[in-house]
Amino acid sequence: MSTTADGTTRLDDYWEQMVTVALLGTDRREPPVPPTGGLADLAADDPLPTASQRLLQQVAACTTVRRAGVLPAAPAALIAAPDLDMRPVTPPSATTTWRRLVIDWPVLEDEWVLAVLASGRRLAPELVPPVLGRHRTDVVRHERALLAAGPLGAWMVEWSPRLACTGRRPTSGLELAVHHLPELPIVPELLPLLEAPADQVARTLATGLSKATFNAGHRAVLINLVARINPSSLPAVGAALNRVDALSPSVGLAYALTELAHLRHHMLTELEPA
Repeated sequence: MSTTADGTTRLDDYWEQMVTVALLGTDRREPPVPPTGGLADLAADDPLPTASQRLLQQVAACTTVRRAGVLPAAPAALIAAPDLDMRPVTPPSATTTWRRLVIDWPVLEDEWVLAVLASGRRLAPELVPPVLGRHRTDVVRHERALLAAGPLGAWMVEWSPRLACTGRRPTSGLELAVHHLPELPIVPELLPLLEAPADQVARTLATGLSKATFNAGHRAVLINLVARINPSSLPAVGAALNRVDALSPSVGLAYALTELAHLRHHMLTELEPA
């Protein structure tokens, strides 16, 4: 066993001796005597009853000493941070709203992102990856999401290419499409309701559902209508639909449209300009 100039056992040799004992087993060989210094002091101050316990104690202590003596490696290259974006982030409640609407009412998502932009906010960091990833095949929606994400969005795309858009960019009209809601199919006879007074919209929908003039076959059209009527009409529409006769065959559709109206009103109120 090699020693240093002052007669003490070298730490590396002591470690190798403990490895040998561990391989052979403490029932066949006793752990080596700790070298003079801290390891020996530990053994004296905290004597353990069995050879295996004494070995484990010294292994743990020796590992700590060896790691403490390791010199740090060269510093890793720093990742450049994204450019500063002074816009406030969307509130935590808006994150919850987004997660709800993409599951239950995805027809509202375009308006939600546009409301974020109109409010002068940017997407909360936890929303940037899922929103970009969700629309990576849709050029218009992906571009809109990048505007809402700001520099952080471009930074994440650079470091995670799977968040980049895979769709083909149109030759023209992209900027206009990004800043406007896409049109939804609505039958001509219902188009006037888009900008009609709130009480007229509420009365028309509630009456049609109560009398089952509107039924399950009108579901898609009515969803599009409630998703595009003037936002000022939403409270009245939600209240009126909530009073639809429970015995009407269309009461289930009325409940669904009530939820849609309430959620749309909530998300727009939540994202009003700060």
